[in-house]
Amino acid sequence: MKQDYTNPSTEKVKIEELKNEKSKQITSSIDAFGGTVTLFELLQGSDNDEFLFLNFLPDIPNNPINDIRQEEMIVIITAGSTQELPKVFALRDDFPLGLPHTNITKDERPVSLCIFEDNFEELKHQWSGSYFLQSIKNWLELTARDELHQEDQPLEPFVIGSNGIIVDPNNNYIKQLPSGFYKTTNSSLGTPIHRLFIATPPLDNGVVHQRVDNLYALSELFKSKDIDLLKLLKPKIIELVNGGLSHKINGDFWKGIVFLIVEIPVLRDSKNSEPTLAGFKINATISELSTIFGRTVVNLNSVFEIEQNLSESKLSSINIEILSPHLSLNKTLAKNYSGIDKKWSESKFSLIGLGALGSQFFMNLARSGFGQWNLIDKDILLPHNFIRHASTDIENQITVNKAEAISKQANSLLNDCNFSKPLPKNIYDVEKSTLLKSDVILDMSTSIGVERYLANEIKTVRKFSSFLNPMGSDLVMLTEDNESYYPLDLLEIQYYKELLADTSLSQHLAFEQDKKIRYARGCRDITSKIPQENLAIFSGIASKAFKKKLNNDDASIDIWKMDESSSINHYTFLVDDWFEEKINGWTIFFNESTLNKISKFRIDKLPNETGGILVGAIDNFYKKVYVTNTILAPKDSIEKPTLFIRGIKGVCEKLEIISNTTNDNLKYLGEWHSHPINYGLAMSGDDKVQFSELMNEAKLNGQPAIMSIFGDNEKHKTYFGNYEI
Repeated sequence: MKQDYTNPSTEKVKIEELKNEKSKQITSSIDAFGGTVTLFELLQGSDNDEFLFLNFLPDIPNNPINDIRQEEMIVIITAGSTQELPKVFALRDDFPLGLPHTNITKDERPVSLCIFEDNFEELKHQWSGSYFLQSIKNWLELTARDELHQEDQPLEPFVIGSNGIIVDPNNNYIKQLPSGFYKTTNSSLGTPIHRLFIATPPLDNGVVHQRVDNLYALSELFKSKDIDLLKLLKPKIIELVNGGLSHKINGDFWKGIVFLIVEIPVLRDSKNSEPTLAGFKINATISELSTIFGRTVVNLNSVFEIEQNLSESKLSSINIEILSPHLSLNKTLAKNYSGIDKKWSESKFSLIGLGALGSQFFMNLARSGFGQWNLIDKDILLPHNFIRHASTDIENQITVNKAEAISKQANSLLNDCNFSKPLPKNIYDVEKSTLLKSDVILDMSTSIGVERYLANEIKTVRKFSSFLNPMGSDLVMLTEDNESYYPLDLLEIQYYKELLADTSLSQHLAFEQDKKIRYARGCRDITSKIPQENLAIFSGIASKAFKKKLNNDDASIDIWKMDESSSINHYTFLVDDWFEEKINGWTIFFNESTLNKISKFRIDKLPNETGGILVGAIDNFYKKVYVTNTILAPKDSIEKPTLFIRGIKGVCEKLEIISNTTNDNLKYLGEWHSHPINYGLAMSGDDKVQFSELMNEAKLNGQPAIMSIFGDNEKHKTYFGNYEI
């Protein structure tokens, strides 16, 4: 709503003749102010406007900081529309100009007061005549004490334009957008421009009270603030012209108009200032401006010195537009707006897997200008991917590699071709040196093979692995410590162990058949029915958790579980220690909590021998065995001082639960039993017979035979038999 003042007619109006609802509310509220607000006159305006002339007696200190007086004549202009706020003007001829919270008008006076920051749509539910009058009174009282502008509010801009310009320092042309905004561009279809920058001394907080639309008025405006704008502008023009002449630049250079950016430090108090930017589109070519400063450029070899012409008539003929400058989004701005920790802002990250979760996770971080990225994925975007992928440009990115598509999107967003680099290939085909140069590697491929590859072959870089469960209701994040003492594979195996320990997670890895969709004819062409809102929620959690965990050196295992009411329950687990031993070219990892459990069970059963089943996982490729759990001796076992025969009651049922809960990732590995006190850990004759049987069964199952014997002082010895692979 324009705040320009229009004079009323001389036609007086009685209170009972008022037609505008807001006029009626205001006049009916005057009596409540006990004489500190009085009605002076009512006049009729044009277009159903009504003018209410009121005398205010604000509570003003004896020596006010700003010249607000103990009696101020205020005119309120109400409109016939019920959707507009009344305009407020201070009528005193010497009412101070340039105060904070005053509006820009075409004329210098009367001064338009900005009573509210919000528009009528936001205020209408609390607006009333008395509320409005009290707000005006408060404006006068707080302005007198220089307390109207709150400390947490941004300072007033020096000048305000009706539109703005989006500036990229690398662009040399300007075009107007449909909204009235301008945008710099590299397209020669736009108008060529020259960007000039000058800085002024600090100015007091407060806006310019009058609109300006030509170079003379702009110069006078700055002169009123003791700043010679033309003196600051002239050397910039001379330097620009000399550069064009010395480099023999032809064409658009001399036709280019000037876009002037002025940095104006605005004082918040006597000591502290904050920079504000004002933009001025000067609608004159560099040649024309050079002429008014005394140099006419005829051609690249001919320049005439003439008399400088800075007359009012000459400068008034050069139109200007006041534009609020907005820098094009770039990585620096994104980081500033998002509050990114400088420690990680330039760190190198490698992300493997740019599917639904990975792409949305990455774009969350890209929007904040976080880091520099290698994006690794061999897959292309197919129609069903766009349901949950961060890319929505199905027209142009269908069948495009996922890493290339999302990298282009992020780099374009930040106007930075180096922000991310796509590697459209299988992780195993990526040079290891690329991964080893990363500060952090994040695996979102949902591939156990990728996670094991990283854990075993990229050992000097900290790694994360994050994925959704099959139903898309839970998010998992495995985080190595800063030294990778607890690698991803051990964290993965413990994660399965935790699913068995907490019954609320027993269905975590369930995969309902009706949630699968076959999108093509191949046996692996299957996707899941997971709603996009789950991806939005979990990608947000993942990116937030990732940034937080980067500042913590410890390893961790986390699960975020969504319940039916969409509430999120967070499970976090202390990382277990593992006992490691090498046998016959294999590495066996015993979870120490399981070892402690077995040792305690042995002691409880003494003097009898006891035993049970070893449960865990085997990685045949990297020749690793992970022992995570045990099934203690069933009730039908035979336990004597020199004999143990394991029973079978309930064993199949427990192994089935383990298999179902961990999605077959943990299973039967072998047997363990204890020896009596002072007996040692060597195999007895019966043990050798049993181990031979285990060897035969292991060959049938395609895995090594494992038998552990536990004895005194919590010691144990593992016997391990290979099979022919």
